[in-house]
Amino acid sequence: MEKLVRRLATQINLVVLMVTVGVFSGCKPDMDLTNPNALNSANYWSSASEAEQGLIAVYATLPTVHSFGRMGTGIMLIHRGDDVDPFEIPDVNDIGTFATLPTQPRMNEFWSEISKTVSTANQVIDRVPDIEMDENRKAQIIGEARFLRGFAHFYIFHTWGPYVPLYLTTINSVEDIQLGAATAEEFYASMKADFEAAQNAGLPQKWDANNVGRASQDAATAMLGKIYLYQEKWEEAKNEFAKLLDGEYTLNGVPYENNFNEAGVNNAESIFEIQYDGNINGGWGGSGGNNWRGQAWENDIAPPHGDYTSQGSCDVNQWVFDLFMAQTTVDGLEDPRAKVTMVWDYPGAMVYQDPLTKNFGPGDILVRKYINYEHTRADDGGWASSLANWRNIRYADVLLMYAEAENEVNPGSANALQRLNEVRQRVNMPDYTPLDQEDLRKAIRDERVRELSIEGHRWFDLLRWGIAADRFTNHPELRENSSGTFIPGKHEYLPVPQVDVDNNPNLDQNPAYQ
Repeated sequence: MEKLVRRLATQINLVVLMVTVGVFSGCKPDMDLTNPNALNSANYWSSASEAEQGLIAVYATLPTVHSFGRMGTGIMLIHRGDDVDPFEIPDVNDIGTFATLPTQPRMNEFWSEISKTVSTANQVIDRVPDIEMDENRKAQIIGEARFLRGFAHFYIFHTWGPYVPLYLTTINSVEDIQLGAATAEEFYASMKADFEAAQNAGLPQKWDANNVGRASQDAATAMLGKIYLYQEKWEEAKNEFAKLLDGEYTLNGVPYENNFNEAGVNNAESIFEIQYDGNINGGWGGSGGNNWRGQAWENDIAPPHGDYTSQGSCDVNQWVFDLFMAQTTVDGLEDPRAKVTMVWDYPGAMVYQDPLTKNFGPGDILVRKYINYEHTRADDGGWASSLANWRNIRYADVLLMYAEAENEVNPGSANALQRLNEVRQRVNMPDYTPLDQEDLRKAIRDERVRELSIEGHRWFDLLRWGIAADRFTNHPELRENSSGTFIPGKHEYLPVPQVDVDNNPNLDQNPAYQ
């Protein structure tokens, strides 16, 4: 079997069929005309190959420009963190500058595409059980689909909160769409059930090289641990993350910078990542067409100058730089992760193929992580020309999440300290000596910044720790480029897309946006 993502191009139009066919079955009788030569929900789900194709259609929603190819990465996640300072660009950077309206187009694109992930996954989960095929592979297909549904719901809930519906069945009529908002408890119960089902579906712990990109048992374990962590169910989170320690994954032999370039995709640290195939001749849009499936979000984090990006982009905030500079390696050198994460005015600093000093000054701190400096600008070769996969879950993150949970269960735990130091040892940073619970908690949180900045985790960390409002309201300099104002009780979640509120009589707008 070829690499999973290489199959998307031939299967991607199936997404359109699978998303729309169920809805149209609710039309009036005089419109129910059947073309015997066309695929439809009645005749499609009938073979093992169609089960496999249906599953590929779910994966096909992930790398598009409307999902984790752009909107779900730079704009929806990176720009919202306090590690960066986005510039004010209406209809593009509104989410990161706290100016989002219910009609915001970039938000609507991500909402539409990640809803397709749920819709296509639901069809696999509902239809594949009735197909006559190898039972073991059938169970795996359903398990992969349940992982992907839980994965999508993780981002949906933590982006929109308990103000949107939870779809768990195939859409066969308009009434099936018109659900009311689900509670946090319902979302978390569904995600837990999906990840547990994926854990027990007979999936390999880690797929072989011919199947990289598929949901694995270990990916399900990592996500299950993550939702426990977000609920502050520390013991359960610790137990799940512990299953991933000292086994299939390692930081040793994986240079830090190889987690953010094409050379290091699917390496020994990778647990789950979105697979890009580029499609540089594609266009704007989601799945179901000849559209980009690559790192289009580089334009949203590239050095903010017209020579390098057509978008507004962002800077790195000063406090991140200061945190890196506060410690040195065991040899007294700068933390090597600093120059992988940022570019500033150091000797020989380059921005793509130019010296930094050509367009920037001593006070500028720019994003370096994930940017392909072999190019001359972000869209050199096309918007999706970079194939540096989006790493959703890597082992360093799991180690730090384990350390966090373990410290909450066993304050000042030696096990937590060991895992924190394991992350630091990869880059030759000195070990922390024993700390009390509060100091260890702070050390772990600081290490998440040094290790994971510009990877889309920071906003969710602020949200789950309950410190987003404090950070932004007490530190207006974090949004100096836009003068964006964070309103507590409002900007923790985005507004429900207005088109859904208008078309669903059972769905109300998030009260903070009414």
